[in-house]
Amino acid sequence: MAIYSNSRLELRHLLAHLMHDQTIGVVASPGSGTFVCATTHWDKPDDHFNDYVEVFDYSGTGIGTSGNPTDWVQSTHTLTFSPVATLTAGDLVEIHQRFTVEEYNNAINHAIDLVANEALMDRVDESISLVTNTYQYNIPTQFLYIDELHVSDSSGNYIDRLPLNNKTEWRPVKKTTAVIEFIKGNYAPVTGRTLRITGSASPGRLETDAESCPVDPEYVIQAAKAYLHQSRIRSNAKDPEDHQGQMQLARVLAEARVSYMSANRTGVAIVEI
Repeated sequence: MAIYSNSRLELRHLLAHLMHDQTIGVVASPGSGTFVCATTHWDKPDDHFNDYVEVFDYSGTGIGTSGNPTDWVQSTHTLTFSPVATLTAGDLVEIHQRFTVEEYNNAINHAIDLVANEALMDRVDESISLVTNTYQYNIPTQFLYIDELHVSDSSGNYIDRLPLNNKTEWRPVKKTTAVIEFIKGNYAPVTGRTLRITGSASPGRLETDAESCPVDPEYVIQAAKAYLHQSRIRSNAKDPEDHQGQMQLARVLAEARVSYMSANRTGVAIVEI
């Protein structure tokens, strides 16, 4: 079980809050390309949200719907957006002025990618079925190190099964797709047996808001924050929000968290690091 388990949605909202770019609300009285949001902190002057880059439905029937705010009327708390879509009363929305949801999600995944070899996770995989006279099998993605290989008995059990020897019975072959190769003459795969791989894997990218991230959230947020600030740097003379300074501070905080990550590299390396 991972120590950390924050969803992409949780990470995005924490990140957007730190970027001073987070306003959330509840949809009421939805219409075609409009909705009312009576949430107190949406009580802004007319046209306040007109220059915001995105309103995004993150929970409810209309989840995933995205639009560009085009008009805000304070007296009725009505937001108009395009392209036209109809949300559902009770849906939850987030609205951003500086960065889009896609930019936030990409920054989070970029942060995860940066510690692929530091934030390793224990992993067990039993998805490979052996076939007689087939000696190479693709290694499941994300594995960086393999500690042990076990082959089941004819009933699919691994109890009392000794690990295979990584010097004489199998070896990793580092091709375009890394494979496990059984050494002919020393081990013969048998159809119907399954392979249990025990090792360390890099954390995967988050493809949906519901997916959980096993990486230290403080690291992810600070590294993603640095990436977002970097994307807005143009020149020293055109940096009124001090993106360069904010980027450097966030990098220092992110690197401090990396120093606490413990990587188990005791197994057989699968890829070149």
